[in-house]
Amino acid sequence: MNHYEVLGVAPDAPTPVIRAAFVALARRHHPDHHANSSPAVQSDAERRMRTINDAWAVLSDAGRRTAYDRQLGLVPDPDAFRPIEPDEPGDVDPRSQPDTPYRRAPEREVRQTRLATLVPVGLFGISVVAVMLGLLLAAPALVGVGVVVFLLSCASFVVVPLVVLSRATRDEG
Repeated sequence: MNHYEVLGVAPDAPTPVIRAAFVALARRHHPDHHANSSPAVQSDAERRMRTINDAWAVLSDAGRRTAYDRQLGLVPDPDAFRPIEPDEPGDVDPRSQPDTPYRRAPEREVRQTRLATLVPVGLFGISVVAVMLGLLLAAPALVGVGVVVFLLSCASFVVVPLVVLSRATRDEG
């Protein structure tokens, strides 16, 4: 039994109709409505209410409903395989192109990049230590150095990722 059958609506029913069916069934089968009934009836009402809630949870959400409809075969899957066709006579089918292997960067360049990514963190640590020592030793010059190093670390948090990204872009091209 699918969710549409549980709520008693057609698969093409709009959301307000599905909601009305859910509310009607929820009122009829809610366990609180059967509080004075026998344990068997209460258990059946709880089981039925869980099924109704599950159906409503899927059908009330547009994304989940679309996925569920695809699962039932009611809606075609847009991600299904479609052959690639050139749009214009001059276009080339990508499947006919040779693979271009990724150019691996030299090991030295990889080490430099890894070290460069640690520079902002190192500068920040140095600035914290310099400021703390300057405050403990009452040395305003050391506090000033710590502030300058902190500003450099802030700048490097912006510059270093940009440099690393530009190197990666250059490697791809």
